[in-house]
Amino acid sequence: MTQPQLKLTYFDIKGRAELTRLIFHYGGVTFTDNRVARADFPALKPTLPFGQVPALEVNGTSYAQSMAIARYAAKLSGLYPSDPVKALKVDMFSCSLGELVDAFIDIVFKTQDADKKAQKQKLFVDETAPKFFTALEKLVEGKFILGDQVSYADIHLLDLVDNGIKWGIPSFTFEAFPKLADVVANVTADPKIAVYLAQQAQK
Repeated sequence: MTQPQLKLTYFDIKGRAELTRLIFHYGGVTFTDNRVARADFPALKPTLPFGQVPALEVNGTSYAQSMAIARYAAKLSGLYPSDPVKALKVDMFSCSLGELVDAFIDIVFKTQDADKKAQKQKLFVDETAPKFFTALEKLVEGKFILGDQVSYADIHLLDLVDNGIKWGIPSFTFEAFPKLADVVANVTADPKIAVYLAQQAQK
């Protein structure tokens, strides 16, 4: 099957497009990484589905919603299971990470009051994250969530850690979740991911 022409549009930050970028790089999928300046966004906005980014153009047609785009990217990259039950499992894992992403965004970007931010960070570190990660730790079957089979949910975990928790809430550690820490390490060790992360670190 011929690969479609792909153009991913987002700002020149990691944000909600980084998961799709990581998936494409892992899968060796060719795409145009269209990073737009915020000053140029008002002119671009009317051309986008729902007037928002990220947007993925597939053979000239634009699609929106970050997780819909990420799952499509996963299917192109061989990172979405064909088995329905395995797909259910990785979707469950990914949706749980999505709830943590929303909590992270609320703390780091939406809460301006310093005292409230500190309270929310403490709640995240002491209760919210441990609750989710305790459940997710039990789902890991080996090197990755599905054992030896990499899925987009493994990369989603790396994205949450690298693109969020590591710099936004550095007081949280994965010492109590060794299986999840190993998943992150195993994804990071992939040569294509390692090269991409090194390139981004130099920016």
